[in-house]
Amino acid sequence: LRYEVDLSAPLKAAQEFFAENEIKIEKPPAKPAKPAAIKPAPSDGISAESYLAGDIQTGKIVLEKNVDKILPFASMSKLITALIATNIYDDTATITITPEEMNVPADASGLRAGESFTVKELLYPLLLNSSNVAGEALASSTNRVYFLKLMSDYSWEVGMPESNLADPTGLSVTNSGTARGFFGLARYLYRMRPDILAVTRTASSTVATTTDHGSHIFSNIHPFVHDPRFLGGKTGYTPEALDTMLTVLKIDDKPAAFIVLRSKNRARDTRLLIERFTRTSS
Repeated sequence: LRYEVDLSAPLKAAQEFFAENEIKIEKPPAKPAKPAAIKPAPSDGISAESYLAGDIQTGKIVLEKNVDKILPFASMSKLITALIATNIYDDTATITITPEEMNVPADASGLRAGESFTVKELLYPLLLNSSNVAGEALASSTNRVYFLKLMSDYSWEVGMPESNLADPTGLSVTNSGTARGFFGLARYLYRMRPDILAVTRTASSTVATTTDHGSHIFSNIHPFVHDPRFLGGKTGYTPEALDTMLTVLKIDDKPAAFIVLRSKNRARDTRLLIERFTRTSS
């Protein structure tokens, strides 16, 4: 299937959200900056090159380091892929995996060429297994260049004006942005797109065998998925980006976002941020 769509309505909604919350969006640089070389672990014990912990409801940043430094964010890109796909396709639209879309690094989703899934079904391998095949299939079911343009345009509107998006998977090192930008995205998802956060906090999802596809179990690889406070998030990794992760938790009955970029151990770094955020906020 091929789709041509108008995103004026969701883009207007995003603009209104940021106007109401007095979030300023500045013009991004003409070209994405090259990722800086990784530095030794800082004295605070957090290995991430950039990190942020903040209150989603108020927008207050409690802990931060290099929050405006442009760095690659790997598969965290798939959150934007999901935003665009759910805006331009019906949930029940059918997308067939092609051999060309299989030419990406393998993942645990087990998707195969020739299988067909609804858009809603593809969100689970995309956001739980971090399937590159699912990302390519969603982007290529319309004009792929057009889909990527929508990703860039929409990232501007949801609070990530400095971001660059060269592919729907995050495999490209030029998929880059800032921790501050991802904080803006976390706030937007929490307020405007809780449906996407709900998918990202699903521990696993099963699709049974049909005439369109085989059976699959899609399992969430986020290290906090079994934490009862977990509201959603997304991981990423490439050799250039190292570990990246967005984690949204309910802390003292309030939503908080934790972002780490270019981390050597995203789970450990995030646990340290949670501990310090909790002490600071109590």
